[in-house]
Amino acid sequence: MTVGEKGKLTELQLDRRVRERLLASGTLSAATIEAHLASLPDAEEQAETIAVDQPALGGAAHAPRVEPELDDEGSE
Repeated sequence: MTVGEKGKLTELQLDRRVRERLLASGTLSAATIEAHLASLPDAEEQAETIAVDQPALGGAAHAPRVEPELDDEGSE
């Protein structure tokens, strides 16, 4: 297992894309990841819920798009 200063995992090692490679190569163990995740504080009480429009998922969150009327030559 490769670790940063003071035995802590580095941000790079915790990046999902890098972490999967390190796990596959045996450089990082699943137990190390689990221990790190268990050591993180629970910040659920500080979380804030936000609403995000997702029209691609079928929600009509915005007004329908109105196409400009064009004359015979294709100009507005």
